Amino acid sequence: MGSNQSVNKPTEGTNFPSETPTESETKPRRQKQPPPNLSGPALVEWKCRKRKKAWNSCVGGWYNDRFLPGKALEDERSEQNCDELFEKFRHCYMRGMLTEQKKKGLKVEEGSMLAEFAEEEGMKTESDK
Repeated sequence: MGSNQSVNKPTEGTNFPSETPTESETKPRRQKQPPPNLSGPALVEWKCRKRKKAWNSCVGGWYNDRFLPGKALEDERSEQNCDELFEKFRHCYMRGMLTEQKKKGLKVEEGSMLAEFAEEEGMKTESDK
């Protein structure tokens, strides 16, 4: 390029989009409200999705890192971490299902898993009234 040739440089005050995306452009937006078409078990699953994902990730890691190589029996503590995550997921799911049952005005069947969960939690169900 000779000294007489000009280089295409932006002039001051010219706004060009940044070549690197900003943080808000790269991160997907979090949905805080459930999609309007969800109800029943699908809604409960949506609400408990983070707990389920954590539990699935833990179990998958344990399976690949401990079980497949034959190290599963050496250290029981690694499995206990997944147990805690499962209990958190189970609690979220069962509480959500109880709430959905109450919203619909349905009674919890005696002897069902929901009835047992309600009893564990000291919650009253429609069948207790």
